[in-house]
Amino acid sequence: MTALAHGVGARHDLPLPLDLVLQGAAVALLASFLALGLLWTEPRFSAVPDEEGRDRWPVRAAVAVGLLLVPAAAWPHLVFVLLWVGVPVLSVLVGPVWRVLNPLRLATRFSLGRAYPERLGHWPAAVGLFAFTWVELVEPDALPWFLVAHAAVGVAGGVVFGSTWFERADGFEVFSTLLGRLSPLRGNPFRRLVATPVRPGLVAVVAVLLGSTAFDGLGSAPSWERLGVPDALGLLGAVLLVAGTYLLACRAFGGRLAHSLVPIVAGYVVAHYYSLLAVEGQRAVALLVGATGFVPDDAPAAPLLVASVQVGAVLAGHLLGVVAAHDRALRLLPPQRHLTGQVPLLVLMVGYTSGGLALLFAA
Repeated sequence: MTALAHGVGARHDLPLPLDLVLQGAAVALLASFLALGLLWTEPRFSAVPDEEGRDRWPVRAAVAVGLLLVPAAAWPHLVFVLLWVGVPVLSVLVGPVWRVLNPLRLATRFSLGRAYPERLGHWPAAVGLFAFTWVELVEPDALPWFLVAHAAVGVAGGVVFGSTWFERADGFEVFSTLLGRLSPLRGNPFRRLVATPVRPGLVAVVAVLLGSTAFDGLGSAPSWERLGVPDALGLLGAVLLVAGTYLLACRAFGGRLAHSLVPIVAGYVVAHYYSLLAVEGQRAVALLVGATGFVPDDAPAAPLLVASVQVGAVLAGHLLGVVAAHDRALRLLPPQRHLTGQVPLLVLMVGYTSGGLALLFAA
């Protein structure tokens, strides 16, 4: 699985000293926070309800047939590169594409129509995403077992609960749908972020996505290897750290500000996996068509380009997150606490930004 190793941006790839980048990022977030506090004093974003999508069963049937024809050698690239990275990036650009492509949704055509338990919320999705990231980062050889289990659970959930299962409990679809709210092709992304349903497990989903990406950067560092801590424990610790810091900083809001972390997730996906998608994505497509001897072009992973994309994506994600959080906080906080009530969240954003950039460039 060395061909799928993540992260190519070492510190020497960065065109500026790391300390200056960290200081600049902190200043940018602080300046945006102060500017919003002084100039943006009333909430501006109203929720846009999600549209009911058409039944895309012919597309899903075609995807299912295509998957049966995928060569065995192409499956790791198909899952770890195209599904895990390519689909989320495409979702940011055009919307929740996995909702259209997901072949497991064919099971909903035979649904029993049972009501999905509200108390479950997104918890099954969070568990599924954590299981996948464990496979990706700790035990890649378990991928076939994960795919079989995921397909079995998805089909069973679709038959029992219908499309609601995939909207709330399928980790890949929940991931794609969250990032799809940022698509500029679907209107104002902030209005779609505001419409994110606050369900049980939403914070857990975001924590898994951010924590696993952070551990992916940390786990490849020589300093981590010298510690001798099991990777599975490190992955769990990273997820719990993200969840704990969010809940501590936003304890007055609960999960009602979790939507503001979605742009941050998108920024880290682009920053952390850009080089993987740009280079190994070429190999993935070649493997799908049977070209096993293909050598990808490394030009898209030039150090200066990678570093620029990483810094830009992380900062853009955090700035969008600050705006989304500020607008929601104006609705939730009394007027006298509009600014001071957001200070813990600002500290959290600065910490996430600094930690993310440090993991990208100082590993």
